[in-house]
Amino acid sequence: MEDFLSPLPSFFDEHVEPNSLGKVINKNTTEIPSWEDVDIAIVGVLEGRNTSNKETTLAPNQIRKELYGLTSSSSKVKIVDLGNIEAGKTFNDTQFALQEVVKTLLANSVVPVVLGGSKELGYAQFAAYQKIIKNLDATIISPRVDLSKHAFLSKICLHEPNFLFNINCIAYQSHYVAEKSVSTLRKLFFNPIRLGVLRSNLADIEPVLRDTDMSIFDIGAIKQSDAPGNHDNNPSGLSSEEACQLCWYAGISEKMRSFGIYELNPEFDYRNTTSKLAAQMIWYFLDGYANRKGDHPELHNEFLKYRCTMVQNEPDVVFYKSKRTERWWMEIPGPISSKNLVIPCRYSDYTMATKGEMPDLFFKALQKNLK
Repeated sequence: MEDFLSPLPSFFDEHVEPNSLGKVINKNTTEIPSWEDVDIAIVGVLEGRNTSNKETTLAPNQIRKELYGLTSSSSKVKIVDLGNIEAGKTFNDTQFALQEVVKTLLANSVVPVVLGGSKELGYAQFAAYQKIIKNLDATIISPRVDLSKHAFLSKICLHEPNFLFNINCIAYQSHYVAEKSVSTLRKLFFNPIRLGVLRSNLADIEPVLRDTDMSIFDIGAIKQSDAPGNHDNNPSGLSSEEACQLCWYAGISEKMRSFGIYELNPEFDYRNTTSKLAAQMIWYFLDGYANRKGDHPELHNEFLKYRCTMVQNEPDVVFYKSKRTERWWMEIPGPISSKNLVIPCRYSDYTMATKGEMPDLFFKALQKNLK
C-alpha cells in the first residue's frame, strides 16, 4: 500500500469538530493507518486524464473538505482514509495502482470508497475483483452508455477471463445513447434502466442495488442545477435527493463491496455545491452500511417461502420473504450440477408470478444462470 498511496495535507487533521466524520475517521496525514480490521477505507485518485473533466484531479480533497464536516452517523462503523493515489506516468499506471489497492482491500473484507477521478477508472475498480468473485454484478449510474472500443464499459464486458454475471446501467438518458448500445446490453441479458423509468418508482431500484457487488457513480447523472461541477453536465438528470437515496440503497446492500464517485470537476463547481453533494452521497452510503441487517436467505432462516406455478411447463418460481425486513428474494434454477441462485426481487414480481406470469427479472437471470 505504501508504494501507491500518498498522505493527505496536514490541514485535514486541524480544526476538526467533535462528533464529525473528520474526528472519527483515522486519516493518512503522516503515515498509513492500520486498515486490516476496519469496515470502510476511503481512497482518492488524483487523475484527470481520459475525460473532458481535466480538473477531476482536484476532486478527492475537495470532497473530503465537505465530508469531514458532516456528523458521524454511526460509531460502530470503522473508517480509515488511506490518502491519495497520485497520477502515474500513464493513465494505465494509475489504473494499475487503483486496481492493486482495491484488490488488497477486497481480499481483507474492507469496502473501498473511491473518490475519482475519471469514470474510466471504473475498469480498475472492476478488474480488482478478478480472483475474488466468480459471478460479479456491477451497477453503473451514468447518463451515457458508451460501448466504444476504449470505453471502460466495453472493457468490462470484454474482460478475459470473464467473471461478469450482470451489469445494471442505471439512469441513462435516451437522447445521449444509441439504441444499438441499449439493444446490445439487452441481448446479453444485462439491465439498462432509463432515467424516466427509474424516477417513476425509485424504490424499485433497491433490489437491483441489493444484488450488486460494486457501484460506479458518474456525477454527471445528476442534473446541472443540483451538481454543476461537471464539464458535461446537463439540465436533466437525477435530483440530489434521488442520488442520496441510491447511495443509501447501495450502502445497505449486503453484497456491495466497493463504491466509487467519479467525474466531479471543482473548476465548474458553484460554491462547492457538487462537492457538498458528493460528501452527502458518501454520508448516506456510510449510513446505509451502518444499517445492514445481515438479511439474506443464506444468512438466516427467518423467511416465509412461497412457490408459484407457471403456465406452459415453465419452471416454478420460489420466493422468500424476510420476516426481519419484509424484503423479497427469488430462487433461480441452475444447471443440474450447480447450486440454485437466490436474487433480490420486488413484491410486484411475486404478485405477477401468482398470476402464472414469469417475471422479467426471473427470465433474464434464468438465461444467464443456465449458461
